[in-house]
Amino acid sequence: AVSGDITLDSADDIIIDSEDGNFIYKKNGTQFSPTNSAYAGMILGYTKIQNDQTGASDSIITIGTSMTVLQSVEGTNASIAFVAPPSGNVEIIFSAYVAGSSKTVYFALSDNATFNEVGETTTYDNGSHFMDETDRNIVTIPFVLTGLTAGTSYTYYVGANASGASAYIYHGRFRATGKHYAPITIKAIALPATITTGE
Repeated sequence: AVSGDITLDSADDIIIDSEDGNFIYKKNGTQFSPTNSAYAGMILGYTKIQNDQTGASDSIITIGTSMTVLQSVEGTNASIAFVAPPSGNVEIIFSAYVAGSSKTVYFALSDNATFNEVGETTTYDNGSHFMDETDRNIVTIPFVLTGLTAGTSYTYYVGANASGASAYIYHGRFRATGKHYAPITIKAIALPATITTGE
């Protein structure tokens, strides 16, 4: 305990290691971080997939009628890797520019590059994005995972299918013109030990 400022100035790493996984921020004795979860909101992993090729179809991922892990023409899977936080609770947020005509697109989480459903509640097969005419929209899809083992490395994949052939995701460079679509992004965010849930 000190009465003045504390400065940590290291020429090397600064390591904060809690054996019980509790991290607490307080102001004058009052905890203002989520209970024992000051790491909540930390970005645990991030993926950006952005075409930079010049072929006419290089920026397009076709979404067919079977649930399949999304993969770019260059062979990059829509995936996210991270180490689970002390809470074991993580939000995965997928974002992409989706196009189609009179289609519903369904997104789901997989634990394998060959689609394997993580669970019923992370497979949005009642609809994730509906296009009632010819539409193009940036779509953001959240997945919430709980009960992960703290300190364990995980990799998850995003799969998709459409109500009919076909819908599309556009990303990155549009041919050789220098024009670009938004990239596909996936991020994993640490959630607090206690989250509010309901029905």
